[in-house]
Amino acid sequence: MTPLDLAKAPPRSPQEELRGLCMLPRMIDIARAKLPGGNVGDYQIGRDKTLSAAVLDAFGISAGQFVNIVRDARTDEDVAEHLWVAGNARPKALTARLRRVMVADIAADLRPDFERLYGTNHPADQFVFDVLEADDAQAFPPPP
Repeated sequence: MTPLDLAKAPPRSPQEELRGLCMLPRMIDIARAKLPGGNVGDYQIGRDKTLSAAVLDAFGISAGQFVNIVRDARTDEDVAEHLWVAGNARPKALTARLRRVMVADIAADLRPDFERLYGTNHPADQFVFDVLEADDAQAFPPPP
């Protein structure tokens, strides 16, 4: 795949799915931004206790392995094909779990970084996906 510059446009929505698994298209975009010539900006994948870490854990791979899979793929479907062979993910169950994560669920050791990136004014019952989408929309407003 070709590298992406996430300083010019955000990754895909965390709601977007590939083979029934949310977060995966967004993670592919972030992995593409980590390739030589890309720009990942403040985006990250695989940090312990994060949404992307849950996806990687489901496939039994590290963030570095995921970036290599993306590097060697031509399409999103190529990535999915490799992952479904490598892991034993249950996409519907994992998607349901990820979509229910709220601000209150953020691990205490991750909270300072979350607040630095997204602010401190989020209600505890706000879904993290909504926070991510709002942040992307604010950082990359549509052209007039």
